[in-house]
Amino acid sequence: MNEEAFKRISSYYDDLVNRHGHDPRACDYGRPESQSKKFAVLAGVTPLDGKRLLDVGCGFADYADYLSTHGSGVQYSGVDLSYRMIEIAHQRHLDLDLRVGNILDAVEPGQFNVVNANGIFYLLGPAAADMMQTIIQRLFELAGEAVAFNSLSTWASQREPDEYYADPIETFEFCRTLTPWVVLRHDYLPHDFTIYMYRQPHIL
Repeated sequence: MNEEAFKRISSYYDDLVNRHGHDPRACDYGRPESQSKKFAVLAGVTPLDGKRLLDVGCGFADYADYLSTHGSGVQYSGVDLSYRMIEIAHQRHLDLDLRVGNILDAVEPGQFNVVNANGIFYLLGPAAADMMQTIIQRLFELAGEAVAFNSLSTWASQREPDEYYADPIETFEFCRTLTPWVVLRHDYLPHDFTIYMYRQPHIL
């Protein structure tokens, strides 16, 4: 796996935090409304009450706030590449399990029912397609029940330069090599899609 890509992403977000503090702009969101929509879709993967959930790329653990506000009763943990984000997240959430690192070596399987990943692929660089598949496979290894992740979509009418946009169908087909129980959602933002993966048949 490309360690240089992880270092670059970590530095990118550390710099955003230093400029903006605890703010959606530090998470590279154009609007807070986009963040809320993505949170709602990720949370829709399965009923979360009492589940152990890992938030990959957790940032400030704002998703934990969303889940608490919506009464999910989830047991939340988070991991992020950015030291500055985790530093602020710790200050805001003294009771949560939050750590700096990447999921390829910072997390062991068997700890979580559900794994979510929000906006973690778009800065992976020239090797993004292969790296994305490696990370998706790891997300599924870590999840006892379900995975939900999102990505920028090649179906977007406009694209930002130097950001990776994944093909929703190709991503869906790759996920089907890991499990036959897969859901593709492209119904909440025009430039974004989410995939749900399950270890067993699941009715939403």
